Amino acid sequence: MELHKDYGDIVYSRMGPYRAFFFFHPDQIREILTDKTKLLPKFRRQVRVLQQWDGNGLVLSEGEFWARQRRLVQPAFQVKRFAGYAAAMVHKSENLAREWERLPESSVIPVEEAMTDLTLEIAAKTFFDTDPAAEVHNLRKAVAILSETAIREMSQAIHLPDWAPLPRIRAKKWAMNYLDSTIRRFIAERRKTGEDRGDLLSMLLQAVDSEDSKTRMTDEQARDEAMVLFLAGHDTTAAGLTWFWYIMGKHPEVQQRVRDEIQSVFHENPLGLADVSKLPYLTAVIKETLRLYPPAVGVFAREAQEQIELGGYEIPKGSIVYAFSYVTHRDQRWFLDPERFDPDRFLGEKGKSVSPFAYFPFGAGPRACIGAQFALTEMTLVAASLLRRFEFSFCPGDPDPEPVTHLSLRPKGGLRMVLRKRDQEGLGN
Repeated sequence: MELHKDYGDIVYSRMGPYRAFFFFHPDQIREILTDKTKLLPKFRRQVRVLQQWDGNGLVLSEGEFWARQRRLVQPAFQVKRFAGYAAAMVHKSENLAREWERLPESSVIPVEEAMTDLTLEIAAKTFFDTDPAAEVHNLRKAVAILSETAIREMSQAIHLPDWAPLPRIRAKKWAMNYLDSTIRRFIAERRKTGEDRGDLLSMLLQAVDSEDSKTRMTDEQARDEAMVLFLAGHDTTAAGLTWFWYIMGKHPEVQQRVRDEIQSVFHENPLGLADVSKLPYLTAVIKETLRLYPPAVGVFAREAQEQIELGGYEIPKGSIVYAFSYVTHRDQRWFLDPERFDPDRFLGEKGKSVSPFAYFPFGAGPRACIGAQFALTEMTLVAASLLRRFEFSFCPGDPDPEPVTHLSLRPKGGLRMVLRKRDQEGLGN
């Protein structure tokens, strides 16, 4: 934010041995994410860190291998499969609501932790058709360890070897082994039965390349894609939902308007996929939340494979190129009064006029997040399920949370909210 304020849309800096270029204008964002994306693969240093546990999944792979894997993974995110996913999202949200209803009135809830656990359970059910209630603690612990490891190792000049007898190295190895063995177990069980259980793993194992009917995923490829989807699919959604509840506490008038819309649409009916499109204001609130607090804030840098021109400047081979959604999303040229929370930006004709390169919480171009619609559906159904039953407000005296970058944008120190039960008369279960 300070670099943009002081120097404008294109900023050059030295970062150790690297030349670094920061781009903040939508025209340059478009160049990076569409026109010249093949010349700007992800920064190898960051890729090497994440490949330790993600392997060669969609987020990290490049070239023809990436294109083939994208074709194989795409069917798992077809809308026709979303009804089953949506049912799982609602079921898990309702389970959490019932737990909260047993708490004393005005209980203080660790919202970030709760959203992380909830999205883990949803991911486990929709990706692997499993209910790992007993494993959620270990799953959350493993994901948190790898998030901290990634940020640390991406910024370190020297990486310590994995044989170093340090607590953080032991924790990293435990987390990697735990997640790897868990996902491999799911794959082995599914290969044994050959059953399509309506989850993402079934789609991965049965997928056939639309351009080559003989090409299917190996177990190793399925493991890599499942790992990436599981980690990214829950972490960014948990972060987005955490910031959503912060917004609900910060703007009680918005919370009430969202609740009124939910009640007018659903009355006593259960939530379902078909009704998500009937919640335009809630959708706009979620999109505006993601504008101010984009979970994938800018983890991936790009590395110029050869000398190229960007924004009228010559970018030397080997330079690092950054595009930060957090900064572009808060530029007054694209969003009037950008620090103000205003869901109306995404309603009606206004929403249609927003540039995909001024607003890109899920990326843009050919490498845009394959699970964007899945994440938006999940956030909508979780929010609607919980707002039907509860009011959320800040703990008295708590300051506004400071955003910090892990693998996703999170509130420093977590987020606490006061939970108050609503009158349940007229609400369906």
